[in-house]
Amino acid sequence: MFSLTRKKNACLAGLLMLSGAAVAADPAPVVTTEPAVTAAPEKPAAVAAAEAAPAAPEKPAPFVATEPAPAAPEKPAPVIATEPVPIASEKSAPAVTEIPAPLTVLPTSAATVPAAKEEPKAPVKPVFSLDSEEQKRAYASGVAMARYIEEQIEQQKALHIAMSKDIMLAGIADTFNNQVKMSDQDIHTTLTAFDEQVKVLTKAEMDKKSAADKAFLADFAKQDGVKKTKQGLLYLVKNKGEGNVLKDTDTVEVGYQGKLVDGTIVDGPQVENANQVFRVANMPPVLRDSVKLIRKGGEIQVVIPPVAVENASDANRPDVVVIYTITVVDVNKAQ
Repeated sequence: MFSLTRKKNACLAGLLMLSGAAVAADPAPVVTTEPAVTAAPEKPAAVAAAEAAPAAPEKPAPFVATEPAPAAPEKPAPVIATEPVPIASEKSAPAVTEIPAPLTVLPTSAATVPAAKEEPKAPVKPVFSLDSEEQKRAYASGVAMARYIEEQIEQQKALHIAMSKDIMLAGIADTFNNQVKMSDQDIHTTLTAFDEQVKVLTKAEMDKKSAADKAFLADFAKQDGVKKTKQGLLYLVKNKGEGNVLKDTDTVEVGYQGKLVDGTIVDGPQVENANQVFRVANMPPVLRDSVKLIRKGGEIQVVIPPVAVENASDANRPDVVVIYTITVVDVNKAQ
């Protein structure tokens, strides 16, 4: 019994010692050792220490210090500066400041407008000179061609044919620049048809004028005092004038005008309503023969039929009636 009890006691004592050691050992390792052993995750301890200590002050500190600093001034500054600038008046502001040259030219353009008015004077200045005979020949040929074209345009206008001067000049320019817009066959066909049209219209116009001329001659011949010369001229002395008969050696100052039945003026002094001085012998035959029929201050009307014109071939003989009114203003007798 004793031995069993002793053994029991010894076991109990051992258990108690073990339990006491366990109890005494439990609080120490649980609080300090287990974290060291389980924190054999001393790595978590170090990580926890590193994360806990720096994480709290370091992460917020850099994020608060770095992000707000650039974020607050940088994002709002560009956003507020760029968006309102274009929306409100930055478009006009840059336009005024960056494009001052073109925009300020707008006010300056007012000054440019007079400059543009003065520019047309530049083309007036010749871009060539007429110092040599070759240059003068070229320029004179251009003037002659232009005058011929003007004459043709006027004649065609009388036949009620419209001719655009601009298109005609374009044809001349295109020919010189080898850029003709019609084929030679088209040009030939067009001009042939045009010539036929001109012939038909001209004949119709001449027939009309011839009928009017015949009617005028018939009516004029019926007037009192109308006489006829050997050459076939019809004349009417409206005022005999005073003084001696004019001789070939006399110098006379006359006013004269020749016109057609329709009133078109075909002859007269170069200055309108001006008088002209002639030596009687040097006057055109029609004027010479007419002034000899009157005296100083006299007036005569002479009607010249085409057949009465002297020294004219059939090609140069006028085919219309010309009516001259001649006045002798003054006479200087030869001494």
